[in-house]
Amino acid sequence: MKLNKKIASEIVAVFLAGTGMADGKGAPEVKITINDIKVEDTVYTPYYLVQTEQDHQQGSAQKWIRIGVYFTTKGGWIDELDVTQLALLDCDDEGGCLALSETVHYINIEPGDHVVQVYLHPSYVKRYEVDAFKLDSAAVLKIDGKIVAEKETNRRLEKGWSKGAEALNAKGYLLNHSETPFWFINYDFKEIIKSREFPLD
Repeated sequence: MKLNKKIASEIVAVFLAGTGMADGKGAPEVKITINDIKVEDTVYTPYYLVQTEQDHQQGSAQKWIRIGVYFTTKGGWIDELDVTQLALLDCDDEGGCLALSETVHYINIEPGDHVVQVYLHPSYVKRYEVDAFKLDSAAVLKIDGKIVAEKETNRRLEKGWSKGAEALNAKGYLLNHSETPFWFINYDFKEIIKSREFPLD
């Protein structure tokens, strides 16, 4: 009987050591690395073949700006990830800036490579004559309110602009993919957006 108890205790010890529970570490730490931020200005309203009972007018292939943050996660699934993306155009001589931002709450992020994208509506593109070179973008990724990764581009603006007053006081809005006609493209490869009406907690 004593021998069986000893064998059983050794088996449990080996199991706990293998899971990391024996030393109190628990689940492995999740790590996120932002690989790139891309600003694209060759994105146009998609054209769909549709059948409706009423007359349906397609979009006029207007130009959008798409901003994507490409990142890799390691260490396990992430329950919820907050991604804030910023866009700032050159400030003019009179001190005017176009600062835009959007925070999206994504859920069920599996380990691996990911991209999340936001869009600048064609009305902004027309009004401010925006192209990819004139716009700098930044991304801040948070888990439980803690910053786990951040990165910015520096095409026209100096390093650190994303922590400046203009970026922090961004008044305009970027659109997440579910708010655009691009939602239905590559649907299975898009991250799930947490509904504000039905929070998980």
